[in-house]
Amino acid sequence: MFNVTRTYPAPNSIAKGKYNEEDVLTALKPMFLEKCYLCERDDIQDAEVEHFVPHQNDETLKYDWDNLYYSCSRCNSIKSNTHVNLLDCTNHMLDIGELISCMMPPAPSEKVIIRATSRNPTVQTNNTVELLDKCYNLENTALRGISRESLMEQMWEHYTDLLIARQTLRKKKSAAMDKQRAEQVIAAMLDIQHPFSIFWRYYYLNDSFLMEKHPELRVGF
Repeated sequence: MFNVTRTYPAPNSIAKGKYNEEDVLTALKPMFLEKCYLCERDDIQDAEVEHFVPHQNDETLKYDWDNLYYSCSRCNSIKSNTHVNLLDCTNHMLDIGELISCMMPPAPSEKVIIRATSRNPTVQTNNTVELLDKCYNLENTALRGISRESLMEQMWEHYTDLLIARQTLRKKKSAAMDKQRAEQVIAAMLDIQHPFSIFWRYYYLNDSFLMEKHPELRVGF
């Protein structure tokens, strides 16, 4: 999960009582950096307009521009109307990445590790941790098992790029140009615009070699 800056005015369809329209998705997609706001997957072929606060047929909530978020179908289905009182990624009083850590598992078939960073997390933080854990790990149906496998393969592809770049920096025999390229790869992955950026942030913060030898990569957190 990552912080988002909402843009205004709202698309014209909102005033007409419509939210599943092209102008709404066209506005939401770049605003959310083309990523699902929950799992951070990009290049979403199954994008959906998600209601942060379940509208429960409340017309005000249903067509409230501030309540509409960009999501993949997996996360929207898992969140549904049962997960409420969450950390709001559009609230710039919060640093979502500082409140919740996300770590890759040792193998794609194992569980992603989602934790609150505070010893005394808020209710909203705990609720968000619970939801993100399900978004990354839930496979309680055949379709969710398939979608989880696809999600993990996408994450693992990026993770492999990170590990290769790290090893290039670590090896003394690496050429200067290769090391420069490796630094660029890691810097790009730590940028909030990158898919699954929260995972690479916490990988970096837990890697003593990168923290000590490449402190310049720690930008913005």
